[in-house]
Amino acid sequence: MVLLLAAIEVTYVFIISAGTWSTWPTWNANYNQLAEGFRAGHLYIPTAPSPELLAQRNPFNWSNMRLWYLDASLYKGHYYLYWGPLPALVLLAVKVAARAHAEVGDQYVLFVAYTLLLIAGAVLIARVTRRLFPSVPRAMIFVAVLALAYVSPTTYLFATPGIYQSAIASAQAFLVLGLLPAFDAVWTASDGRPGRGRLIAAGCCWGAAIACRVSAVLPVAAFVALTALFATTEDWRRWRGLAVRLLCLGTPVALVLFALAAYNRARFDSWFEIGVKYQLNTFPFVTSARYVPLGIYSYLLRPLGFSCRFPFVSALGDIGARGFPKGTVFPPGYSTHEPQAGLFVTSPWTWLFVPALIVAAQRSIRWLRSERRPIGPDRALRAHVWCAGSFLALALLMPMVFVPAFDTTMRYVADFSTGFTLFATWGAWMLLARLPAGWPRRAGLFVLVALAAATVVLGLLLGWEGYDQMFKWHNPHLYESLRAKLSFCK
Repeated sequence: MVLLLAAIEVTYVFIISAGTWSTWPTWNANYNQLAEGFRAGHLYIPTAPSPELLAQRNPFNWSNMRLWYLDASLYKGHYYLYWGPLPALVLLAVKVAARAHAEVGDQYVLFVAYTLLLIAGAVLIARVTRRLFPSVPRAMIFVAVLALAYVSPTTYLFATPGIYQSAIASAQAFLVLGLLPAFDAVWTASDGRPGRGRLIAAGCCWGAAIACRVSAVLPVAAFVALTALFATTEDWRRWRGLAVRLLCLGTPVALVLFALAAYNRARFDSWFEIGVKYQLNTFPFVTSARYVPLGIYSYLLRPLGFSCRFPFVSALGDIGARGFPKGTVFPPGYSTHEPQAGLFVTSPWTWLFVPALIVAAQRSIRWLRSERRPIGPDRALRAHVWCAGSFLALALLMPMVFVPAFDTTMRYVADFSTGFTLFATWGAWMLLARLPAGWPRRAGLFVLVALAAATVVLGLLLGWEGYDQMFKWHNPHLYESLRAKLSFCK
């Protein structure tokens, strides 16, 4: 496993450095700005708004865009950042410990976050497989880890490593990291009282996720409830034990939420304003229920662009009606400006999400129609329910914030692709365990390997360009060389 993770990390370095290995292009250094603001003893960033901007009657008017620090929040003469502060606090601690003052680009935050996500996800997949699916060949663990490592848009974000992408990756890393001690608490509950330390550790990780991206509060709420319910063999009606588990899991989360509220109050004179209201952005975040069907279709099924020239595939922006089924009606205000390709199109491993849903529904219906034997005493059943519920929460709850938005974008796919991959993996092992020995099982293994291989290939190809054609601008010699050698046409 260590060698596999190391090999994956090598590909990550290749993409984030545009194939130069030593030079990592900086797209922005916003976390560094926030860290230096903290070092100076204030909550705003060191970059100051221009006097010309502050003199405007309405500095938020688009006509003043040339004067903006784009996407910063302007309030009472200072620039603030609406992204969660935890990565900046960690960066500041590292810089203080190293006595460093040099600028650190957001690409390093992204790399660390995805490295943490990769390791935590690989360990989680291995533990779930070994404990719940002992008949699944160990080699299939490597197959699932590869699918997780290259699920879209991981490499696409490496090819544009800014703060937008880093915030998403950081939150996902802590969400998955917290699932590790939570799963252990659920599993070991049959051996006696689960260690409260595991529950506290899970709560701390999930609180950290919220401190990176506040929308993570939605899956965190589900994680806390599921873990409190299933990390015991007792009857759920024993409220005292349930209250203790909720306290262990929820206290770190509650403390983080309070700290973030106080942080907001100190910056914007409001407990609940994170800065979006004062954001300098040319595209206001508009939501509508009419946009939901288009958002779901775009995030799951929007087609890729294909070409005879390397890298052959791309996420298309400004796709318009040609990216949707014939006859689709666009509500007023809906846009297809941002690059987008659906998760099911770019990551075939996630197709297994659908049969996993069917299996979960069948087992739930069967349990409801049976004598409803208690879940608590059955370690395997308890762990299965926790896995299915937690992975579904990771997949479905984060998108609730942005699916109703007026536009979609590739980076938001990273908010749910990890959950889709983990739930698809659980479903794949469930299906594989049902197949009889012989050719049906061999055929099933072949299909799973093929789906993972397609996910890896498409993921690597999408990592060639990112939002802004990473290799073309930062390693043009390699870019032109590979296009000349690998393209099918001139």
